[in-house]
Amino acid sequence: MKVTTIFIKSTDQLSLLTDVGKKFLGLEHTKSPELAQRVKTVFKLLNGKIGFPDTAMGREHQEVFNLLVRTVYPEILIDIADLLYVQHERPAVFLNFDHIHMNLRKDRTALSQSLDQMDEKFSLLFNELVSLIKNDPILYNDPEWVTLLSESYSFYLHETENFPWDNPMELVPLNLKTPMMDVATGLAGFRLIHDWPKNFPHLVLADNMPFIIKGLIHFVKLSGKENVEVLNVDFPDGPLGRNYGCILANKFLHHLQRTERQQFLRWATEALEPGGFLMILDTDLECQILKRADDLGYRNKLTHGYYETLVEIEGNFCETLIQDVRKIGFDVSHFDFHEYEDETDAYSQLPGENLSIKFVGLEIVASRSPSEGGKVQ
Repeated sequence: MKVTTIFIKSTDQLSLLTDVGKKFLGLEHTKSPELAQRVKTVFKLLNGKIGFPDTAMGREHQEVFNLLVRTVYPEILIDIADLLYVQHERPAVFLNFDHIHMNLRKDRTALSQSLDQMDEKFSLLFNELVSLIKNDPILYNDPEWVTLLSESYSFYLHETENFPWDNPMELVPLNLKTPMMDVATGLAGFRLIHDWPKNFPHLVLADNMPFIIKGLIHFVKLSGKENVEVLNVDFPDGPLGRNYGCILANKFLHHLQRTERQQFLRWATEALEPGGFLMILDTDLECQILKRADDLGYRNKLTHGYYETLVEIEGNFCETLIQDVRKIGFDVSHFDFHEYEDETDAYSQLPGENLSIKFVGLEIVASRSPSEGGKVQ
């Protein structure tokens, strides 16, 4: 039995939910009854898998946790999913205490402690619950759990159109006549599906994370679009047997080591039709954050769990990338890069506490050479 400091992966002692939490009073009169029902389903599913130790501290944690569940808001599912599966893209995720406080006032719940003290306990319990799931392969990969969260995420985005990412459609050629693939599409795939015109050529969204794949497939169904396809692909390997007029690699290649990037580029020369374009937008932002995080003071200010998602790459990533694009055999028609320096709390555990970030961003547009170039060893 796996034990954390608060929760246990067992229901033999104290259950996760009590009658207090099962009331879900915060979900009453919501504008999204379907999402509210999914919240209840999520916590009831966890109630059969996770509990608290039968100790004085366990009973205290159970009481506080059920007060949190009693007052949660429908978007709590999005917060859970962000922390579990896409924290790399959504690093700063916090409980919405404005909603929780409003629900506490509606419930007229008498608190023995201040709101600030309760907020601190709520945050601790919420993050510990997510941490237990994240570090348990059985819970993390449970098909029922992943499907429930991914389809809830899809439903929320379809209902609200609240896409908090850059618009990838700005990168798509307006005169596109042949199929396009977005590799390792991640969360950007939802916005692409939403904005993709029904009279455009076929759009293929590729990823290898079950949460993303299931969510995108569900979103395609909700959209009713028949010119969008979702593929489960583990790059740098990729699907052959078809050709694309455009391949978009948006903030993906920095996740690969150089030999893997070269392998991907060689695949792209085969997957593109003659004259087809490879469009690359990328940055060494995460590499720079990783370097700065050698300073424990800086690292401890990062959003909890974000540091562990970062991948170390060579320091001159931007230089080696354009070199490899050319050496593989692409004809580069556009190459641009800029240095950026920012002070932001987007990656900070404490809202309003800015971190200094300096990085390079680049854009590459390259076409498949008729000769398809040479090889890079």
